[in-house]
Amino acid sequence: MSIHTGREPIGYWPMIENGEDASKYGRHGKAENIKFNESAVFDGRQSFIELPALQETDGSRPFSLSLEFKINDADGFLPGGLVSRYSRDTMSGWHLSVLTQTGVTSTQSNWRNLQFGWSNQTPKHTWKDWGSPGNGRLVCTLCVYNESLYAGIFDDEKDRLGHVYRLDQEAGEWTDCGHPDQSNSVWSLVEWKGRLYAGTMRYKAAGSLLPESPNQEPGGKIYRYEGGREWSFFAELPVPDSDSVGSLTVYQDRLIAMSYYPHGVFAYDEEGACQALGAPGADLRTMTVSVHQGYLYIGCNQSGGVYRRTLNTPWEYCGTAPKVDQVYCFSTFHNELLMGVWHEGRMLRYEGGTEWSDYGLMGSEMEVMGISVLNGKLYGGTLPSGQVYGFKGDRQWELLAELEPPHPDIKYRRVWSMAVFNGGLYAGTLPSGKVWSLYNDPLATFDHSLSDGWHQAAISYDGKKLSLYLDDEPVSSVDVSNECDFIPNTVPMVIGSGPQSVFSGQIRNVRLFDAALEGEENSSKGAGGK
Repeated sequence: MSIHTGREPIGYWPMIENGEDASKYGRHGKAENIKFNESAVFDGRQSFIELPALQETDGSRPFSLSLEFKINDADGFLPGGLVSRYSRDTMSGWHLSVLTQTGVTSTQSNWRNLQFGWSNQTPKHTWKDWGSPGNGRLVCTLCVYNESLYAGIFDDEKDRLGHVYRLDQEAGEWTDCGHPDQSNSVWSLVEWKGRLYAGTMRYKAAGSLLPESPNQEPGGKIYRYEGGREWSFFAELPVPDSDSVGSLTVYQDRLIAMSYYPHGVFAYDEEGACQALGAPGADLRTMTVSVHQGYLYIGCNQSGGVYRRTLNTPWEYCGTAPKVDQVYCFSTFHNELLMGVWHEGRMLRYEGGTEWSDYGLMGSEMEVMGISVLNGKLYGGTLPSGQVYGFKGDRQWELLAELEPPHPDIKYRRVWSMAVFNGGLYAGTLPSGKVWSLYNDPLATFDHSLSDGWHQAAISYDGKKLSLYLDDEPVSSVDVSNECDFIPNTVPMVIGSGPQSVFSGQIRNVRLFDAALEGEENSSKGAGGK
């Protein structure tokens, strides 16, 4: 595998035995918690290789970079950042990362999506209304799968069933992908082993102070997408009076399903064999599940806080915080586990043991639901005003938009679901059931999950666009339009780290060039929706 600039590399790190530069420039890296075994092995917790602050990559001139990598996320680690020049203090700089997001309320919204982005200190936000798929009242789930964005909804207007829709960006329309069963909502979507899975629910709209759906058929089942409008049955949750799949995620090569109204968490293999994981506490309703640094985490209501476990260990209490009655979402940002809660619209950071620290309030809101990392920054959706906030650092959040307008008969307006797709952040709401997109800083995304095994990634910056390559093929590019902030020389280049988390897997043969790639013929994916 190779990329072509017409020049010799200005840095070459084989990473076979150490982090030293094999080029004539001698820009050696400092390896932290790295094992070398014919490649650098990163542990997903504390591993990285810090290089000098290379001026050639500060945005003032073209550069390109390539590396080979292999993901190791089977044991509950996020893939994370491959290489970056990114400041956590200012949340700015560039990064090449693999994005997986779990615990986005009810969904694993992104799975192994390769990205090359440049985050600025003061982004310019542009919002777009993509309408209401099926004229439903709630976009329960958003999920990126096979280069498309899918939405699961509550109470489709035409038949009161839970449907899945796929976004056609060029036409600005939603394609009906059918209804898996006769329940009123598709509550969760997840990609697992290259297939799209859906969990169904009998949603009780009274919890949002809305009229109940006339459709009260139970859900509680998992289905696999077969294309078109076809779904095949996969499993029914083995709990009495099963009516709800409240959350789906992937952990230790299993599909994890959480029941929402009856209690129970279950791990499925590809053949449908089920391992019951129980649920923490006899009376605790569970709200969301996520993975972080080797553990499966679960958030509860009724002041239950957070628990975690592996497939082979029991649930372990991880604490809670004052004024926390429900845990709605999880996110990994800057290598730390965060949770969003009710009945304050607050984020909290896990400090280990049973301790959580304050990560800031989103205005005077009462609840945080949708949460997402977009291009080096963190965004959250809220109740009761249907707002979106951006994290500014030091426990400060900035109001960016109110996606649901006030209504005299509706008390709770929600931004429930989020996903990163085609270079932007997409958010689903209640009660209008709309999907909105946010575009700001340049982000080139490959909206297809990476397979197991070794890959080569390459990035190129020529002052006019960011370009992303995978296995010698151009997969995405996005216009820069002089929007990239220069990076100060106090910010080093780091291999194996990015805005979301450190890398889990192996990296080798990192090459840096002081020129853009020659003969670029990149697709325009990543710029859509702006």
